[in-house]
Amino acid sequence: MSKIQNNPLLKGASGMLGDVVVFREVRGKMVMSNRPKPSTNLTEQQVTTRAKFQRAVLYAKKQMESPLARAEYEAGITEKKFTAYVVAVTDYLKAPVVHEVDTSRYNGAVGDTIVIRATDDFKVIMVQVSVIGPDGALLEFGDAILTPETVDEWRYTATVANAATSGSKIAVTARDKAGNVTTAEKVI
Repeated sequence: MSKIQNNPLLKGASGMLGDVVVFREVRGKMVMSNRPKPSTNLTEQQVTTRAKFQRAVLYAKKQMESPLARAEYEAGITEKKFTAYVVAVTDYLKAPVVHEVDTSRYNGAVGDTIVIRATDDFKVIMVQVSVIGPDGALLEFGDAILTPETVDEWRYTATVANAATSGSKIAVTARDKAGNVTTAEKVI
């Protein structure tokens, strides 16, 4: 790949020259590269990946139509994600990550807290917690609240007493703006 700088003849040029060379602008710089070769025999994984990427593109285009969503994604622009559109595509392609489910402050009493650390490449919009008894019965379910002084710590406050905490399961679901969902479980 060649980079072209300060050439008034090629300023604003884009597209294919003959069947050999392609000109395009990448991050404000003119780039000359070999003509890409189209894939002919795609694997099942490639077909799946292309379909997911197409859905990501459609999602990003829809987000760019809304001034409010566009502004929100513009806030996520970085050196690597240089447009709101790229931020939206990446958000669609990457699910949130639940790093930790801390049950050290949960002893089964009403008011005890469960702390969840969850992140996303853009932002986590919701974390939900289920407390499941040792017998598999759902004891309680609700939304965790983002701790205001952090960017990744969510707290769930128990509303139902759980007499048998040993063997109980805490199930966590994190959701991002694009609708990606990640689940995690911890047995106490």
